[in-house]
Amino acid sequence: MIKTIIVEDELMARKSLENLCKKIKELDLIGSFENAEDSLKKIQEESIELILLDIEMPGMSGLELMEKIPYLPQVIFTTGNKEYAYEAYEYDITDFLKKPISVERFEKAIQKVLDINARRNAIASSSAAHELYIKSEGRYIRLDYNDIMYFENVGDYIKAITTHGNYVFHDTMKGLDQKIRNPRFLKVHRSYIVNMGMIKDIEDNTIVIEKKVIPVSRAYKSILLNSINLI
Repeated sequence: MIKTIIVEDELMARKSLENLCKKIKELDLIGSFENAEDSLKKIQEESIELILLDIEMPGMSGLELMEKIPYLPQVIFTTGNKEYAYEAYEYDITDFLKKPISVERFEKAIQKVLDINARRNAIASSSAAHELYIKSEGRYIRLDYNDIMYFENVGDYIKAITTHGNYVFHDTMKGLDQKIRNPRFLKVHRSYIVNMGMIKDIEDNTIVIEKKVIPVSRAYKSILLNSINLI
């Protein structure tokens, strides 16, 4: 489902867009606003993925709203003035719909949204299978899964121990465990997630990676043993 909002000052046009959105099962319409100021609050609160945006509105215009958005979701301009087509090109928006909007033209625009979304998801999934990015010291650092030995909880932060250095970033072990999309990584303790390919040996309730002895809690030991090729 694509989180969608409508920003349109004309009541009839806004209701028409709401009805059009209800016909598309992939759209999750979570807000409909008559002015840009109110919509900005919603955009800042949630990760909106699509905005159906009028351009000419009292107060803040649609173009001014786009300048204030902290991130850029997909945008479909909805306007009665075709002269804004150039601005649509400049902002690299997904589509430009001239009012009145037909069902067929609306569906064509939404298909563009879905195609772009599918491409982005495919790229993200491909990346997530091989790497992850962590925010450390104001930078986003790429870590290849093959280089990561283990993650260790250190207070309110996580330390990533890799073959070429250590990195500290803000997260929780639970959150990190849900984000890692690689079957080689296993949580063995409330404070450790390890790369199974880096384990040197397992003894009682510990494993060794490089020279680090890592505890294995009773709750995870059976999962660990069932995850290895034990003969």
